[in-house]
Amino acid sequence: MYDLVLTGGTIVDGTRSKSYVADVCIKDGKIAQIIETFSGEAKEMVDVSGKIVSPGFIDIHSHSDACPLVDFAPDGKMYQGVTTEIAGNCGTSILPNDPDNQAACQQYFVSETQMPIGTLSLNGIHGMKEYARRAEENGFPIHYGMLVGHGTLRGAVMGFVDRDPDEDEMEQLKAVLERELQNGAFGMSLGLIYPPSAFCKPEELVELAKVLKKYDAILAVHMRNEGPRVFQAVEEMIDITRRSGVHLQISHLKLMGKPQWGRAQELLDLIESARREGLTITCDQYPYTATSTSLTALLPHWAHDGGVPAMLERIKNPSPEMKQAVAQEMENRGGPQAVMVAGTYGYHPEWEGKRIAQISAELNMPPADTAIYVLNACGGKVSGIYFTINEEDMLHIMRDMRIAVGSDGYGFSYDRSITRNNPHPRSFGTFPRFLQVVRDHGLMSLEDAVYKMTGLPAAILGLKDRGQVKEGMTADLAVFDAETVKDNAEYTDSVRKPDGILHTLVEGHFVLRDGNFVGSKHGCILKRGTTY
Repeated sequence: MYDLVLTGGTIVDGTRSKSYVADVCIKDGKIAQIIETFSGEAKEMVDVSGKIVSPGFIDIHSHSDACPLVDFAPDGKMYQGVTTEIAGNCGTSILPNDPDNQAACQQYFVSETQMPIGTLSLNGIHGMKEYARRAEENGFPIHYGMLVGHGTLRGAVMGFVDRDPDEDEMEQLKAVLERELQNGAFGMSLGLIYPPSAFCKPEELVELAKVLKKYDAILAVHMRNEGPRVFQAVEEMIDITRRSGVHLQISHLKLMGKPQWGRAQELLDLIESARREGLTITCDQYPYTATSTSLTALLPHWAHDGGVPAMLERIKNPSPEMKQAVAQEMENRGGPQAVMVAGTYGYHPEWEGKRIAQISAELNMPPADTAIYVLNACGGKVSGIYFTINEEDMLHIMRDMRIAVGSDGYGFSYDRSITRNNPHPRSFGTFPRFLQVVRDHGLMSLEDAVYKMTGLPAAILGLKDRGQVKEGMTADLAVFDAETVKDNAEYTDSVRKPDGILHTLVEGHFVLRDGNFVGSKHGCILKRGTTY
């Protein structure tokens, strides 16, 4: 007797193969049988005729590190059909640390991610083992895998300082990274625009990448530049890949700022040229023309030397050099009219949804001064949205079948008492939006679109037991309406559920049923090749 049978659905299996109609039989969390017409016994049968049955979507680029640990339902991803998230991206992760530097590392993590964590205490979570143990005790709905954030790693070993590691520190960096890889981390992430990761030189990264290569782990990178120097930034990472042999995963591939618009094919050609050398390079992308990060990203790197407390002191009395650097970075991102304050975390809600240009006019001060003033007035906690990507470039990159879909978002709650701001819509609509954009623009077949959200990220990560609708695979599944699926989140009203996602199943259990979160907690902390 099967536990559950989904009947009559159109299976898009995550391999780019042609879709077909069949029944999916689930037992003990696995896909036990796929049959044209089921006629046996099952504890439950659910008719999904006319709907798509696909693998659960794998968010290869997220920042949901804290989600398995919080005391509320981080349900924003489940409504999108996501069953697995890979967190710890852009150089910032919840681990590693030790008792001596845990407070500083926790402050760095919370400051950079700006995700609500409720009453969560990170005390005692020093690495993958403690993280997995605490998560298991808490229980959580979907699966999570972790990357080691290079910024957090650097902060844990040598503090949040602007200098190179000495010989002993370099050995410690490699040793701690190796420990976390042995304990199941999928790799390391870089946030080369975010200090302290931004402080490093290529030589440091080559040494750490060699450790990753030893474990067949990935190096995910938010590159040093995605605007005026994006091609130089790609060349830097290609050189590091060439010297180390690591599998490079370029995060949220894009071209920021009008001077770069129209160069998408040139960017893809540069990456393809490196692949022809024999280098392993994959990428991810989100389907939006606006980026998002903290407003602190406008500050020069040196402003962060010494960590968050030192940065907060500097913005109280900004120097002319700081103002000039902020003005230039804002211009690189499209100017003050392209920078929107998304969240002030209770400090100044009257600024939320407004562009820096508008706030600047209201305060009667120059835009750069305004940005710094807003940061200072909000204790450094300001999330920004930057309207800086050309749609045609986005669509051009999206057609590439070696580029997976990643949200670069968080597992936010739909509870407005918890999620008080309007985060970037990608946290609530990336995967429905991708399907919607593909449908509206005729970019590719549905089979190819599903592959970019399932089979491709599974292959990049080495997940051998999910990412396909296939007998013997884990029953992580999404059921959706291909004709109506769409993103409803807006930049000034983002905490909105998408349409068209009917069911999300994790290990054969409904997490989302008939479009409603049911509170199931069958998620696991994944590690390379298996689970904890």
